[in-house]
Amino acid sequence: MSADVRPGPRYSLRRRVVWWLLPPLFVMLGVNAWLSYRGALEAVNRAYDRSLTASIKAVAEQTHSVAGEVHVNIPYSAFEMFEDKAQERIYYAVIAPSGALLTGYPELLPPADLPESGEVLIVDGHYRGEDIRLGAMRKRLYDPALVGGDAVQIVFAETTGSRTALARDLFLDSLHRQLLLLGVGALLIVFALGSAFRPLLELRETIRQRGDEDLTPVPADNVPSEVGPLIDAINHHTERLSAMLAARRRFLADAAHQIRTPLAVLTTQAEYGLRQHEPEEMLRTFASLLRSIRATRRLANQMLSMSHAEAVNGLMDDREPVDLNAMVKDVAMELVPLALKKGIDLAFEEGPQVAVVRHGNAAMLREMVANLIDNAIRYSPAESQVTAAVAAWQGDAIISVTDQGPGIPEAERENVFRRFYRILGHGDIDGSGLGLAIVREICLAHGGTITLKDGEGGRGLCVEVELPLGRE
Repeated sequence: MSADVRPGPRYSLRRRVVWWLLPPLFVMLGVNAWLSYRGALEAVNRAYDRSLTASIKAVAEQTHSVAGEVHVNIPYSAFEMFEDKAQERIYYAVIAPSGALLTGYPELLPPADLPESGEVLIVDGHYRGEDIRLGAMRKRLYDPALVGGDAVQIVFAETTGSRTALARDLFLDSLHRQLLLLGVGALLIVFALGSAFRPLLELRETIRQRGDEDLTPVPADNVPSEVGPLIDAINHHTERLSAMLAARRRFLADAAHQIRTPLAVLTTQAEYGLRQHEPEEMLRTFASLLRSIRATRRLANQMLSMSHAEAVNGLMDDREPVDLNAMVKDVAMELVPLALKKGIDLAFEEGPQVAVVRHGNAAMLREMVANLIDNAIRYSPAESQVTAAVAAWQGDAIISVTDQGPGIPEAERENVFRRFYRILGHGDIDGSGLGLAIVREICLAHGGTITLKDGEGGRGLCVEVELPLGRE
C-alpha cells in the first residue's frame, strides 16, 4: 500500500524576504520617531530657554538693595520676550534672602540645587496643575544689612503648551519625510526583489521547456552566485539520473538479447515435442525442455539480482551489521545439495574471529557469496573440492572461494566481470555470464575490492573479496 504523500504548503521566498525587511523597518521608524520628537523638543526648549534666561537677567539687573531694603523693578522687557506667545501664562517671583516673597506669585519656589555662582538654572516643573518650564538664579546684592544673607532668588516660569505644539509640528514634518522615505524604500525593495528573482523565473521557464529526455546540465551563466550551489546540485542529480537511465537501457538491451536465445530454444523444443508420438522420445524432449526452463529461470533471477546490485538504484542504502562468518557458513550449507549432486566436497573455513562489516546490506552480501560458491560448484569437475573461507586482516574482512575447475586465464580476468560475458569452451553451458558481474557490483557498492587468482598449486580459481570492517 503506497502512502498518500501530499506536498506541504508552499511559501513565497519574495514574501518571506519582505516580511523579514518591513517589520524591522517599522520598528526602526518608531525608534527614530521617538528620537526625532525628543530632539525637536530639546531644540524648542533651547530656543525658548534663551527668552526665559533673558527675562531672569533683566529682572536681576533691576534688583538692588539699599540699607537692608531690597528694591525690585520688573522691567517691561522681561515680559516683552513672551508677547508672541500670548496663549502661555507667565509666572514670576523674587524671594528675599530671608525667604519672604518680595513680588510675584506665591508658592513659586526655585529648585533646591540652585547654584551659588549666579548661573541660571532651568528645569521642568509643575505649578497650579500645569506643566511649566522654570528658570531661576541667585543674585548677590552685597548689602551687609540684609537679614538671612545677601542674595535674592529670581524665578521665572512659563507654561509649555507652545513648546509642545511647536515640537509636535516639527516632529510631524520629520515623520512625513520619514514615511515618504520608507514608502520609497519599500518600492525599491519590491523592485529589487523582482529584479533579483527574475533570473530564477527565467531558469524555471528554461527547465519547463526542456524535453522529457533532456538530461543535459542546466546552464549557470545568468543566475546569481547564491543559486550556483543549487544549480550544481541539480546538475549532479541529473548526471546520476542520466547514468541510471543509461545503465537501465544497457541492461534492458542486454537482457532482451540474452533472453531471446533461451526463448527460441524453448519454442523449438516445445514444437519438436508436439510432433513426437513415441513416449520415450517425448520424455527426452520434456526433460530437455525442463532443463531449458530451469536455465531460463536462473537467468531471470540473476538479471533481477543484477538490477538490485546496481549502486545507482539506491537499494544498497539499507544497511546493518553483518556477521560474515555466520552468513558464509549459512550460504554454504544451503548449497551443499548442489555440491553433493556433482560429487563435490564443499568445505568452509571459519576465520579466527568474528568478522563484521558495518552498514552492510545483508541480502546483497548473501547474494554475492551465493554467486561465488554457485559459480565454483558449476564450473568445477566432479569429485573435486570447493572451499569457502573468511578471514580478517589489517582492518579488512576477506571472503575467498577456491575451486579446482578450469580457472580463468589472466587475459580474460577483466573481461569476465562484464555482463553476459562467457569464455568459450569453459564450464557449464547453463551459465549466464552474470555471476561475477553481480559479485563486483555488490563488492564495489560496499567499498570493497575483488581479485581473481590461481587456485592452490596453480589449479582452479581463487576469488578474493576484501571488505572494510567497521566503516563505510
